[in-house]
Amino acid sequence: MNRFLVEFALFTDSMAQVAQGELDIRPMAGRMAVSHSFKALQSNLKHLTWKTQQIAAGDLEQQVDFMGDFSIAFNTMTQQLKDSRSQLVNLNQQLERRNQFIRETFGRYTSDDIVGLLLDMPEGLKLGGEKREVTLLMSDLRGFTALAERLEATEVVSLLNHYLSAMVEVIHRTGGTIDEIIGDAIFVLFGAPTVMPDAAQRAVHCALEMQKAMPGVNEHNVQMGWPEIEMGIGLHTGEVVVGNIGSTKRSKYAVVGRTVNLTARIESFTVGGQVLVSPTLINAAGRGLILGDAVKVHAKGMREALGCRELLGHEDYPELLLKEEEPIFTTLADPFPFYYVVLTDKHQDGQMQRATLVSISRRRAVIEAASQLPRRTNIMFRLEGRSGEEKAPEIYAKVIQSIDELGQRYLIHFTWVPPDMQVRLYRLTDGPRGLEP
Repeated sequence: MNRFLVEFALFTDSMAQVAQGELDIRPMAGRMAVSHSFKALQSNLKHLTWKTQQIAAGDLEQQVDFMGDFSIAFNTMTQQLKDSRSQLVNLNQQLERRNQFIRETFGRYTSDDIVGLLLDMPEGLKLGGEKREVTLLMSDLRGFTALAERLEATEVVSLLNHYLSAMVEVIHRTGGTIDEIIGDAIFVLFGAPTVMPDAAQRAVHCALEMQKAMPGVNEHNVQMGWPEIEMGIGLHTGEVVVGNIGSTKRSKYAVVGRTVNLTARIESFTVGGQVLVSPTLINAAGRGLILGDAVKVHAKGMREALGCRELLGHEDYPELLLKEEEPIFTTLADPFPFYYVVLTDKHQDGQMQRATLVSISRRRAVIEAASQLPRRTNIMFRLEGRSGEEKAPEIYAKVIQSIDELGQRYLIHFTWVPPDMQVRLYRLTDGPRGLEP
């Protein structure tokens, strides 16, 4: 009896340890038949623990066959886990295909960054915004409205698509987010929706690379029989409100504020092939900018003009230096008469006035006018019609600066010259060469 009580006490202690999860206890000594059953239970529990660990590690092929009804329940659980994982894998693949479809489809209408933001953060669909400092880039083709009126619709779309394809490639490569494409104008964000500590530097690199891509675009245009085109770019850094704007039925990710309007104004002062940058952009971009002439930009609501600068390049990117060819002017033996009108927001402002063409180069000319023409004024003019012409074609230009003390002679940059008029004007350059104004 005493021996039985001793062995029973050991058995009780061992079972208590097993109940608490301790499976590595020493084998029980004694001659009680229950000792062998306990050893079998201990071994089975160890094996079951190992099986469970394998399942937790992802091996759902594990089965047990040594514990009766428990084995059946355990194996059923394993199969259900296996089926559930298969369903999750299938659902995940469907979700990935759906997201890929959304990225590829809507990424053509808005930025991949914005699509990704909405897919990763559904709360991003909520209306509202936040204030943030960003750098904005706005580009526009010079004289595109007049060009579009003289080409077939299919040609206009093909020309525009080829131009935009080249520009979008540059914008994506430099990290910009295309907020909107309006006809020939491109509006790009740097610093939204993703915060960028080097937003201004990226925008500078993007603008220079866009201008350097234009010769390739025009080479293609010439091969297709289309006219060459020129682009102006404005860069500005400032605070905007950025976020989802609209209604619950239709909204868009956008930026609003005075900074946006000022960027558009800066761009409107550019001529073809030029990049104008604001003082805040210059400060944000830091060292390395290669700057040219100062350009005073007048905007609504500003008491004083904004002193912008022409961006010519960056010291870190010598291959992107915008080399402006020195124009060779031909002085006309007999000044060529024409009529012009000042344009305000692409609309005629006032009556046609008489002026004369004094000298001309391929892209620029010197005119003499009796009325004052402020810098960066847009004008439309017609040369006096030749015999047989019902109406002389329209030519568009931007006033660069006054070049004499009396303010009667002005340097202008052609923004649009119809192909037939290009031949007529360039014939004038066959005369005696004059000095550059």
